[in-house]
Amino acid sequence: MSKLHNKISIKDFSIEEIDISPLDDIMSFLPKNGVVDVNVAERGLIYTLEGQNFCQEKIVVLDRWIGFLEGQKNKAWSSAALDKAKQSGHKTVKDKEWFAQANDDYIDAHNNLVMAKACKKWFENKTAYFSGWHYALKSFLKRDYSIENSSGISYNDEYNRGSGQAPAFPGKNKDVEVNTDDIDWE
Repeated sequence: MSKLHNKISIKDFSIEEIDISPLDDIMSFLPKNGVVDVNVAERGLIYTLEGQNFCQEKIVVLDRWIGFLEGQKNKAWSSAALDKAKQSGHKTVKDKEWFAQANDDYIDAHNNLVMAKACKKWFENKTAYFSGWHYALKSFLKRDYSIENSSGISYNDEYNRGSGQAPAFPGKNKDVEVNTDDIDWE
């Protein structure tokens, strides 16, 4: 049984350990030179959806991680402003604020938070990248299929009409009477 808790857990989570090799595999499939055929477009639709799904799953975990890191940052600032600043002899509120902002624990917590937000933004951009490719491939297929349908010639025309047998050649699905009386065969 698959539980949501397991999918969004941040126990033992580390940004540095996120495996993005599935995204590399998907991106290597997408056309680099702009040449797209029907087979590439049809498979690409599935790959781009997989890429979007992968990124969105990571974004959910990163949202939880960002929430945790914001708490760590606030805790580090509070500890520095309320405890460490007092121990260092700072008495005014402004002195304690400056001391807290320069505290190493606070700076580390802040940097970790910024790293998590940048990582989330990267995954959001990848999601948009795959969404753009998905739309382009879908538009290509829609145009290609509409051209095929409007031409009246389709290899699968007989099959689609319910005969269960595809014609031997494209366009051979219509009976055309040919008159050969006026041809000089000699």
